[in-house]
Amino acid sequence: MPDTMLHSSLTPEQVQLAFDYVLAIDASDADTAADLMTKLTPYPGLLGAVAQEIVFPVTALSDDMDDVTADSFVLDELGVVFLMAIRGWNDACPRTALPGIARCIAHFTAQVLADVPQNVTRTLEAMRNEYLERARAVHSGAGGHR
Repeated sequence: MPDTMLHSSLTPEQVQLAFDYVLAIDASDADTAADLMTKLTPYPGLLGAVAQEIVFPVTALSDDMDDVTADSFVLDELGVVFLMAIRGWNDACPRTALPGIARCIAHFTAQVLADVPQNVTRTLEAMRNEYLERARAVHSGAGGHR
């Protein structure tokens, strides 16, 4: 799992909502996904922000320039293109893009971050819990400011 700090403007409730929606879509739970979609619509860029927090640390160039290869540059650009496509898709049709963006997040998680693709649910739940903890720290009086 990547070591990232979820975008500091996301509240714990938004983090929970975004990951719960991705999990519902991945589980093909149409009823839960429909209910959560209604709650997601006031936050049009939420899934894109979560996708960025998941994808960027995995695809971005290393800070260690001794470790950079031609493949690193390709991976970095693929990450950028992937996130640009998600943002463009979300901007063009925010409500109808949500299920597709959620499937992209789940697929990326399954193929790149999970121990084995079958562990995507466990990996998404672990990321949700980690990001929730960080969002709570940022949005609590002790860990940050709003």
